[in-house]
Amino acid sequence: MNAPRAGNKGLCGKPLEECTAAQSSSSPASAPTASAAGGATTTSKSTVQPTPTDEDDDPTVPTAAAAGGPWKPSTASIVIVAIVVGVAVCGILAAAFILTRCRNQSPEHKQDAAPESHAAAAAGGRGGGRGGGKKLGAEAAAVKLSFVREDRGKFELTDLLKASAEILGAGCFGSSYKAALSPGQVMVVKRFKQMNNVGREEFHEHMRRLGRLKHTNLLPLVAYYYRKEEKLLVHDFVPYGSLAVHLHGHQALGQPSLEWENRLKIIKGVARGLSYLHKELPTLIAAHGHLKSNNVLLDENFEPYLTDYALIPVINQESAQELMVAYKSPEYLHHGRVTKKTDVWALGMLILEILTGRIPSTVLKQGGGGGEEEDLAAWVRAVPEEKWVCEAVDKELAEEIDNHNEAEVVEMVRIGLGCCEADVERRFDVKEAVERIEEVKVNDRDAFDDDFYSSYSESTTAAGGGGGGGDRRRPSRELSADFSGIS
Repeated sequence: MNAPRAGNKGLCGKPLEECTAAQSSSSPASAPTASAAGGATTTSKSTVQPTPTDEDDDPTVPTAAAAGGPWKPSTASIVIVAIVVGVAVCGILAAAFILTRCRNQSPEHKQDAAPESHAAAAAGGRGGGRGGGKKLGAEAAAVKLSFVREDRGKFELTDLLKASAEILGAGCFGSSYKAALSPGQVMVVKRFKQMNNVGREEFHEHMRRLGRLKHTNLLPLVAYYYRKEEKLLVHDFVPYGSLAVHLHGHQALGQPSLEWENRLKIIKGVARGLSYLHKELPTLIAAHGHLKSNNVLLDENFEPYLTDYALIPVINQESAQELMVAYKSPEYLHHGRVTKKTDVWALGMLILEILTGRIPSTVLKQGGGGGEEEDLAAWVRAVPEEKWVCEAVDKELAEEIDNHNEAEVVEMVRIGLGCCEADVERRFDVKEAVERIEEVKVNDRDAFDDDFYSSYSESTTAAGGGGGGGDRRRPSRELSADFSGIS
């Protein structure tokens, strides 16, 4: 009966021997053990592990992990999320502030604001500038003219504003001022307000391009100043005035008109300068765009200088179409386009103006204010060629020329008409016009018209132009008196 339990030294209790204290303490806690032979189960008195119940498998009964009910965020989690969101919002606000500050301190903003401070400083004891006396800070002091010529003495914008100045004229594009910086340095400042649609970089690039032009018959650009609302262009002062003044202003004062030799010199110089512009600025359809006698300046030797050239790319389109000579050409009036030969048309009108002494556009008003108008080329064509000298050519010029010069004058009239052909296909191109002009020896003439001419020549009329006689110059004053605020 005890055979099945034989060898199990740890077993005790009935029907076996009584368990001693030592055996009870050393007996392992175990689960019921099945006998090897009979399959009977004996349960020890040691601790028994709990058995799973049906509730353990019931998902409706909370487990120990979920005893506290549904999960709720802790206070620490809420604090962390709040901190992260706050930092993000602060970062966005800081970035927006920095961008706004950088924009306000951009070069264009500085340059737009600085002239007012310059003008206020230049005005000195006259009560300062607008806005209750702005301080001339570091930003204003840093504003400078942009020079495109290295062979001229440098000066600052404040030097120009403080300079003794004369108003030379106010024309369709703005005003011109003569500024005496020193006894040996006199400049002309031309102020443009019809350039406010051009961007800063585009304007800078075009001015640098013009600064690279060098020709005997071009008035060089010395420096410029950019502001969104308006621009300043600085040139050398040519004391002998414009061609328009010599052809018409002097006649009004009873002074002798230009001689044939000088007219020839001027025509050739203008043609050479125009040819140079077309070679150096091939991407411009009308390399000059505003050729007329008021934009031809003369030195004491009657050498001509073209001015106000190559401005179509930076002039507001609506202003250009209304005011510039290129947009008065037949091809634009009839077909709405400007061509490479448009400048040649302007050259032809200038030649005829020089020879006839008449205004180049709508010059004839028959019967007073109600008569029909006729352009200069049409008027010359209406005169028989054999009567050009006695009926079409300027009276003083006709009295001067002899039989030898008469043929040259007639040939120059032909060239002028060839340049003014309304049919672009029949009109001379620049090369042909210059070649034919070089073969002749004749000069040019000009007319004065506020609506047709630019401000520069008007200025010489007001200032006397340095041509002698009729000195009606306005009192000198600081340029800042007209440039206060540069608005």
